[in-house]
Amino acid sequence: MSGKALKPTLSGTRNKTRKRDEKERYEPQVFRDAIIAGLEDVGNNHDQLLKYLCDTATGKLDVKRYGETLLDVLFVGGIISAGGAIEGNVRTDICLISQEPKDVKSFTNIFIQFIRRYKWLQNRLGEEIRKIIMVMRVCLNDVERGLLGSATALLLIEGIIPPTLLSGLTQDHLLKDEISVTFATSLFRTWLQERDMASLTSTLKKASLDPSLQDIFPAGPKRNLDHIESYFKEQGLNEMVQHVRSQRASNNRKQFVSRIKLFVNDDEYNTSELSTYIKEAIEQGKVTQVYAMQILFSAIANSGDWASSDIIPDDFYKELKQYCTLFKGIAKTHKLQIEFMNKIQEFCYDNINFLKTFHKVIFMLYHGNVLEEDAIVEWYKSAHSNRGQTEFLSQMEKMVHWLENAEEEDDSDEDEE
Repeated sequence: MSGKALKPTLSGTRNKTRKRDEKERYEPQVFRDAIIAGLEDVGNNHDQLLKYLCDTATGKLDVKRYGETLLDVLFVGGIISAGGAIEGNVRTDICLISQEPKDVKSFTNIFIQFIRRYKWLQNRLGEEIRKIIMVMRVCLNDVERGLLGSATALLLIEGIIPPTLLSGLTQDHLLKDEISVTFATSLFRTWLQERDMASLTSTLKKASLDPSLQDIFPAGPKRNLDHIESYFKEQGLNEMVQHVRSQRASNNRKQFVSRIKLFVNDDEYNTSELSTYIKEAIEQGKVTQVYAMQILFSAIANSGDWASSDIIPDDFYKELKQYCTLFKGIAKTHKLQIEFMNKIQEFCYDNINFLKTFHKVIFMLYHGNVLEEDAIVEWYKSAHSNRGQTEFLSQMEKMVHWLENAEEEDDSDEDEE
């Protein structure tokens, strides 16, 4: 048997990778350089910048893939590294934080128009601002933070970004040195130039920020509402000053309600201590006399088993009688007595189980020298609330008739004498 020995061969096949299957390298630095070159060729003409981004950049560059890099450049002029510094110190002045304050609105309009055309970039924009807020201590100075705050306000007003991104302002590293305060002050100022306080309050609520704004100020004395009010006054933001005052009043009312409930529900409460507390709260301007009486009456009505009962027992009236001296010390004027009656009327209207008790409550307060005849009669004739008036006037008809007749008898007795 003869023949040539067979040469060894490699088994298998070589697959040639198609060009379309080759993974394209991710090179944000190359994209950055191309965008910066394009921006600087156009210059700081905002109309031309928008045209460049919408027509040239999106046509020649992979804007969709490098969306974050694009936004980095448009906001701060370069790529933001993980620590917040500008990567390679390569940056352009054709960006938001290099604009004059008067030009921020025009530059922000570039984002608004660009994103309305390319909706896929909208979510990235919100994440971009959230990211910059978290690192603005490193990559922005006070002036630049103010510019970012103004732009953020304009974008929030347009509904381009979500309010929830503002929740990052409560981070400890941003509270230090009032980084958050600088940003927020600029945001508030711009917002109030464009919209009203009510819409700003709504946005802060959606961002889960404390309405009093205490959580964006550093811990300690600067978180005191007096300091916050003084700060906004110095900034010339009068609407913010009024907002802080309103929040202080709201906090005072909440604290007052809480304390009154504790007093009333404590079986061993001290009447003298309760009276002193209410008197001081009124004198310090934390609550009004009418509000104090309203809350005290409400606390009494909701304190016992009768609060959930369909029929109000005599125990409620006995409990209420114990507070007549305290009510009398507050309702010293004719006007206060009528206002107190209206608050009781509204309470009875809102709480169906107390609907039929109104006349009994008024009668007991009359005998406890809290309410005077003239106040009751005037309430009946012209000063009552419209809420459930038919029901309550019907309840009070006999008592008012009795009071008027009693007054006439007293007058006739005096004439005879």
